[in-house]
Amino acid sequence: MTASKTLMQKFTDYLFNQVDGSSLVFFRVAFGVIMLVEVWRFWLHGWIERYYIAPNFLFKYYGFGWIEPWAGDGMYWHFALLAVLSLMIIIGAFYRLASIFFFCAFSYVFLLDQARYLNHFYFVILLAFLLMLVPANRRFAVDVLIRPSLKSDTVPMWSIWLLRMQLEIVLVYAGIVKINADWLRLEPLGMWLSRHIDWPILGPLLTQDWMVAIASYGVIFLHVVGAPLLLFRRTRIPVMIVYFVFHLMNHFMFRIGIFPWMTMAATLIFLDPNWPKQVFFWFINQKNNLYPQKAGIADS
Repeated sequence: MTASKTLMQKFTDYLFNQVDGSSLVFFRVAFGVIMLVEVWRFWLHGWIERYYIAPNFLFKYYGFGWIEPWAGDGMYWHFALLAVLSLMIIIGAFYRLASIFFFCAFSYVFLLDQARYLNHFYFVILLAFLLMLVPANRRFAVDVLIRPSLKSDTVPMWSIWLLRMQLEIVLVYAGIVKINADWLRLEPLGMWLSRHIDWPILGPLLTQDWMVAIASYGVIFLHVVGAPLLLFRRTRIPVMIVYFVFHLMNHFMFRIGIFPWMTMAATLIFLDPNWPKQVFFWFINQKNNLYPQKAGIADS
């Protein structure tokens, strides 16, 4: 009993240990920027009118048939609100309130039409919910200017692990769900890749069964095995690089919206909590080495 209490106490102490909060701040800003871009895309491509105003019938989720689009120009105002809330999250202005309203407002859009289901929109809802809980407004936030007592260089470790574990669930599940008869028979990936046969050099290879097999089984392996390896320092960087290449290929080959960018931004949470500071000081050192006189370290 004493030993179990000791282990539990160590676990609790670890979760509430204060660590650098810069990675959490980075994720807050990245999330807000990506969502601001996504809202802009809805305006740019006319999707607000096409998906939520023009249709006379929407397929409702079970239990959410009571949710209806706003009348008149209401949907345009709703997306304008999403843009404002995204901006508030970016600058950390009334962050908690903005996160709550963003979660509700985006969930409302998601629940309007089951035919418009996208797994990356569901992912956004999950992340928005977690942002409501974590203290991502302790630095580089308007909230700190309004309430200086909020300012802190640190956050509890549980706030980092909350995002890490959510991403682990998403990545591992993305691999497990592909272990089915169709995917193991190299479809629909084979059909998708064949659309890019006109690509120079790589295009002809995309129709070869062996290449499609490597891609199909490789994706499963990357998610089921690679995602847990992000938790370990020795394997984290190599796996992260493979993931980034994978997401960039998804973006350029399949044009699947914000999902690759949101996932890459979220994957960075597996790095050391102070990684943005490490990158910043690395660039400062490189600048000083290139321009020693401007840095004030030249010989007099």
